[in-house]
Amino acid sequence: MKSSSKNSPVKAKRCPEYVLGIETSCDETSCAVLRGKDEILSNVVSSSLFRHKKFGGVVPEIASRHCMEQIQCVFEESLREAKIKAADLELIAVTQGPGLIGSLFVGVSFAKALAYQLKIPFVGVHHMEGHLVASFFGQAEPERYIGLLVSGGHTMLTFCENGKIRVMGETVDDAVGEAYDKVAKLMGLGYPGGPVIDKLAKQGDPRAVLFTKPKQDRRFDFSFSGVKTAVLYKLRDPKTGKPNPGAPSREDMAASFQHAVIDWLTEKAIDACEFKGVSDIVVGGGVSANSHLRERLSKDAAAKGIKVWFPPFSLSTDNAAMIARRGFELYMQGVRSSYKMAVDPGLALV
Repeated sequence: MKSSSKNSPVKAKRCPEYVLGIETSCDETSCAVLRGKDEILSNVVSSSLFRHKKFGGVVPEIASRHCMEQIQCVFEESLREAKIKAADLELIAVTQGPGLIGSLFVGVSFAKALAYQLKIPFVGVHHMEGHLVASFFGQAEPERYIGLLVSGGHTMLTFCENGKIRVMGETVDDAVGEAYDKVAKLMGLGYPGGPVIDKLAKQGDPRAVLFTKPKQDRRFDFSFSGVKTAVLYKLRDPKTGKPNPGAPSREDMAASFQHAVIDWLTEKAIDACEFKGVSDIVVGGGVSANSHLRERLSKDAAAKGIKVWFPPFSLSTDNAAMIARRGFELYMQGVRSSYKMAVDPGLALV
């Protein structure tokens, strides 16, 4: 994977024993301590989700204030759980982007100050690279694989080979997690939408509503804005805006929506595997916790002889352990970040 740091590589002198990860890309504030690359000694997450629910989505100002309020106590708790002192740390890995600029600024500023105080190196990490390695703790990762990144802000297919990453396709509009949230809002289910739709869908008929598959110019791109609009028109009369008396039940709507979008994700991920001639799919991001995605993708991929890697549920959402692991890898490749490193809300993978 390409480093998010602009600095020239410097050969690592030795393997750091204790690595601190810091993740503040959005509404979570997280610090984790790893021993080496794979042993998670602590992974503390403070979420501001409860503060955003009444607004139906993440409010950037609230998210950044929460990060600023929580970063010190989350850091101290991560040390306590790991049973080490700050002086024991030998490397800091921090999310540089993408994400909300205010939240990112809190984490990067904290990392720089701590690195300066302790006189240790730090490495900026791409948030989505962290999600890609979340499945590999304690396991040897494949040399070549397709990465399916699915979250509230991102939906993309990547090709990873010998540590390098290339984007094959991405959403041209809404991310899949964003689509879940918007459909849940239309259905009056609250925020966040993913877990509640996943639960409700188990009680409905996935064939009650048949949604048209979106078409994109590029083979591996995604689009989810159309299905959101289709849900709206099923629930309300497009001319009057009033509730449609013939609308399907909430259970059937949830099941049909979920069946459609998971179908599209599964189909394109397997197509990308066959196109590149690889036999592994690695799923990362908050939507990787979706039960239907785990079941459907695993089943369809197994029929093609493809192995699917899902992170444990504890590492599906944003967390610092994955950032620490990716930072460790970059450090061992010789990557260092300088104190001039800036946060980048739109940081690209390539």
